[in-house]
Order: sequence, then structure tokens, then C-alpha cells
Amino acid sequence: MKINPYIEVILAVCIMGSSGLFIKILNLPPVSLSFFRMAIPATLLFIYFSFQGKNLFRGSFRLMLVGSVMNAARIFLFITSYTYTNISNAVIILYTWPVFATIFSMIFLKEKVAIRNQILLLLPITGIVLMFINQTFSTKNDDFIGMCAMLLSAIIYAMTIIIFKKESHKYSGYETVFFQNLAGGFIFLPFFLQTDFSFNLNQLILIPLFGIIIGIGAFGLFFSALKKIKASTVSFLTYLEVIIATMYGVLIFDEKLSWNIIAGGCLIIISTILIKKN
Repeated sequence: MKINPYIEVILAVCIMGSSGLFIKILNLPPVSLSFFRMAIPATLLFIYFSFQGKNLFRGSFRLMLVGSVMNAARIFLFITSYTYTNISNAVIILYTWPVFATIFSMIFLKEKVAIRNQILLLLPITGIVLMFINQTFSTKNDDFIGMCAMLLSAIIYAMTIIIFKKESHKYSGYETVFFQNLAGGFIFLPFFLQTDFSFNLNQLILIPLFGIIIGIGAFGLFFSALKKIKASTVSFLTYLEVIIATMYGVLIFDEKLSWNIIAGGCLIIISTILIKKN
């Protein structure tokens, strides 16, 4: 069954918005959680494609491996950010990535971004600035460390989106997900082996769900949509994750919503609707 690519993106970001919940509830070291987050999807997809007899390492797969290594760094920084700061702070910083992705798509993919869309880009940027107003920065507090980690993660994420978009015509959405996670499993394995292996029942249940739901489900939908519509358009639509993740934080972890978060969120939603209409 074919799904509208815009619906695929919206479903993907709704699932991605739950990443902070998994990270907060699991409460594992970033290296260990990074290993599970990437090793589980890569292993399951490798088994699946092996049974299908597919040759994954075809064409310019070396560029995909470069993107995979970069994504390993991104995931580690992403999880580190949620470990140090709250969900609202982390997801706000995360969504500087569409700005970088739009710029990179114009430079490397030669995509034409309409002047209307370039102007609309000011709305989500303004929204993010509004949501930042009450934040206090200090090199001695956890929030600052978490935000810096997420900013680096966002920049790397935008670069990997361009790489995977450039090669997306050669691979299916789930083949792209396989490459996205492949390097991380190998990179984080030695560090994981040096950690404590004692897990409680909740962790044993949630760890595979984290890898499957986020690593395979969300990104499978995401890359499927990325094959069909422009990277810059996908970037705009995914701003919905800011609202979704923020609401998860409010409802589950009792994070407070101030006026600036509400105002910024409204601007982000409005910009997403206008881009979808276009």
C-alpha cells in the first residue's frame, strides 16, 4: 500500500518525537544506548535482506558508509543531549538541522528553494528563538552541555540527510536505514563491552523497542518520503517534532510550558502548514 510522502514524514516525526522518552526512561550511559539504538536495526535489517538475497554493498556504497560513520557520531551526541538536558531544550536545539539541511541541499544537491519557502524559513527560526528566550546558558550546568551536544548533532544530521538523499535513488528506504545504523554497531561495541550488563525488566523490554520503533519504523518512513520529495521540503515538515516532543515532556515529565514555548510552537506549526499547502 502506497502512503502519501507527506503522511510518511508526519508519522515519522511523531515516532521520532518519542526518542527523548525512551532515553530518559531507560537511563543508560550514552555509549550503551547508542550501541543498542544502532546495532538492533542494523542486525535485524541485515538478516531480513540476507533472506531476500539482496546485495546491499552495491554501487557507491562507500559514500553510504561515510554517512553511516557520521550518523554514529550524531546518535551519540543526540543521546548525550537528552541525558544532560530536558526534552524541550534538546528538541529545540535539534531543530536547527532543517536550516542547515536547506542550505546544504542548495549547495550540494543543487535543489531550487522557492523564494516563498526561503521567506517562510524565517517563521520556524523565529519560533525557535522565542522558545529559547528563557534559557540560561552556563558552561558549568548540564543544560549547556546538552544543548551544545545537540547543536553538533543537528549539524551532522543535516549533512547525513544530504548524503542519503543524494544516494536515495539507488536504495530502498529500509536499505538506507541499514546503512544509517551499520557503522554505529561496530563503533560502539568495544565501549559497550566495558560497561555494566545489569539491566532491569523495564530496560530489557524498552531497549529492543527503542531500536525497532525509532531505528527502523520512524526512519524507514522518513527515508521512504525523502526519495519522493525534496530534502528542503522534508526539513520544513519535520518541525512538527518540536511540538510533539515538547508535549511528551510536559505530559510525562511535567516540564513547564511558558508563553514563549507556546508562541514559538505556533509559529512552527503555521510554517509547516504553509509549506505543506505549497
